[in-house]
Amino acid sequence: MTHSLKISFIDILDIFLVSIILFQVYRLVHKTVALNIFYGIIATFIFWKIVEIYKMKLLSIVISAFFKGGFLTLIIVFQPEIRKFLLIVGSKIFFKKFIFSLFFKKSNVSTKTETIDSIVKSCAIFSGDKTGVLIVIQLHQNLREFIQNGDKIDAKVNIPILESIFYKNSPLHDGAVIIVGNKIVRTRAILPVSYNKEIPSRLGLRHRAAFGLSEKTDSICLVVSEETGYISYIKDQKRTVITNINNLKMKLEKDLL
Repeated sequence: MTHSLKISFIDILDIFLVSIILFQVYRLVHKTVALNIFYGIIATFIFWKIVEIYKMKLLSIVISAFFKGGFLTLIIVFQPEIRKFLLIVGSKIFFKKFIFSLFFKKSNVSTKTETIDSIVKSCAIFSGDKTGVLIVIQLHQNLREFIQNGDKIDAKVNIPILESIFYKNSPLHDGAVIIVGNKIVRTRAILPVSYNKEIPSRLGLRHRAAFGLSEKTDSICLVVSEETGYISYIKDQKRTVITNINNLKMKLEKDLL
């Protein structure tokens, strides 16, 4: 007697949604101490299913109890990652970009391109002059909760204003500049500093502040080192050293347009 394997549309949708959730969780915990815990959970779950297939009842009960009793513990362990994920999903900007964009064309591409050009050209100047810079660009997740200090400002992003802010004798050059859309909304902002031991010790406070914010949000952080002039592109706890200014433009266009 043969049994045919029937796969319905719901089964395919179920697998697809679970895959998306697992991938997003992986992205959040990638390069964090929680990554090994994530691997351990996946391995234990697969082992549990194998045990159930072979009807090893006692072992199945033990592992099942572990998952049921450890659910609250997992929430506590992954609290920062879960919180970050829910904040991104619940963001109005997220829905505007990923839901409404399915039906409406982007109308502000030219404005974003102008903003990107200003940021790229400014970073090129700062890099050449070895001016210490920290620029934060908000993406989907609102930064208001994490940045409640500094000086409020409402200025269109352009090269002269960025140069005047980060001029070494300017009272505004300390801290980070926060960019939302095509506007600079805050200067002298103090960011949460990362204490991750995997961050190279040669990197200074600006880099640690950029990593600290990237641990909690999906924002883009641009850091120009005043020692070397190198430009660092930090997003999702990953640092990319920009060796060619055109690469910075391409990365910003990929993430912003």
